[in-house]
Amino acid sequence: RNLLVFPPYPTDYFSSVPAFLANLSDASQRDIVFFGGHRHNVDNTSTWKTPPNRNWVVGGGGGWSCDGPSQGFLVGTVGADYWVDTYPELVDYDLCCQSPRTSTTADPSRTSTTTDPSSTRPS
Repeated sequence: RNLLVFPPYPTDYFSSVPAFLANLSDASQRDIVFFGGHRHNVDNTSTWKTPPNRNWVVGGGGGWSCDGPSQGFLVGTVGADYWVDTYPELVDYDLCCQSPRTSTTADPSRTSTTTDPSSTRPS
């Protein structure tokens, strides 16, 4: 009844494969919910639309970078009627996407900076 798709990329990465995107929009046999990654954001607005089916970017949560203001994760539940309900749980952008602190090296002739590992969260 449902097809849940978990590829490493969101739908807009597949614009060169229009037949694939057309198939993601076909709900004649099943509902399709697409959970693409790669970008660091949680949204269903930056993707290639696949109505009546749904798709999301689910790569938010800080770490390496923040590609948009919606950081957090996506919750999905499958009901007794097999309907897949999805909604984002977002966190405060400023808490999740702090710029790494930098400090200069002890040698003043060097101009490079090093990232303070205590200022970044593991991905």
